[in-house]
Amino acid sequence: MAFGPDRLPGAVVLTFDNLGEASELERGTWPPDAPLGSHPSVTVALPRLLDELAGHGLIATFFVEAINCELYPDAVREIAARGHELAIHGWRHEQWETLAPARERELLVRSARAFTALGVDTTGFRPPGGRLTARSPELLRAAGIYWCSPEGGAFELRGGIAYVPFEWQHVDAYHLMAHFAQLRLARGDGAQALAPDALARRLVAAVQEAALRERALTVILHPFLMLDEAWFAGVRELLAQLAALARQRRAWVVAGGAFAQLARRRAGP
Repeated sequence: MAFGPDRLPGAVVLTFDNLGEASELERGTWPPDAPLGSHPSVTVALPRLLDELAGHGLIATFFVEAINCELYPDAVREIAARGHELAIHGWRHEQWETLAPARERELLVRSARAFTALGVDTTGFRPPGGRLTARSPELLRAAGIYWCSPEGGAFELRGGIAYVPFEWQHVDAYHLMAHFAQLRLARGDGAQALAPDALARRLVAAVQEAALRERALTVILHPFLMLDEAWFAGVRELLAQLAALARQRRAWVVAGGAFAQLARRRAGP
């Protein structure tokens, strides 16, 4: 299979998840007396990540919880101004698969309106936790969202929605965080977290293999994890490798929306 307008051997969909204190607010771990709007994932990690992407000429999708449109409107606008795509990641990182239909609809509408109020278009969605509900496709279509990125499944167009899925082994948090120990055990990967340099090597190998084996994969990285200097060094290594694959015309390194648009065009009317 060939990917992208230039029909390159492989494809890597480059994405970033989470921003600010949204998920901590949802989990109830944000200190009640702590001020909002100064999270280092936004004030420290995001600016240097955006500079790193610009230095390599890479464009990505940032899946952002929509509460950040209120807490960090300038940061959200800056992501868009740098040429990146913004997509919805819940209002404040709700566990999506557990939502009742009315609540799911409410959160999608509220989130889309928050981005629109900033002048930012959003046509993509990734469910926090990775899993959609049975009603999600219908509700996404109603909210004007035409592509989504859940866990697992095929890269395909189905029911009017373009699916750009991810696998856990290509998610930095899955390998680095103690929080994912049980999931790692369930998947046979062992409870122990990887060292940042080992993870960088693993992800670099994965994107190289995608080009070699003519496959598409989705990479998910988290700005808050890049506050660890060792992992930020790993991210820089991975981004440099992605840029090299693009220059060598071995892989189409692309944001999710662009991948989805091409899939829709190929599928025809």
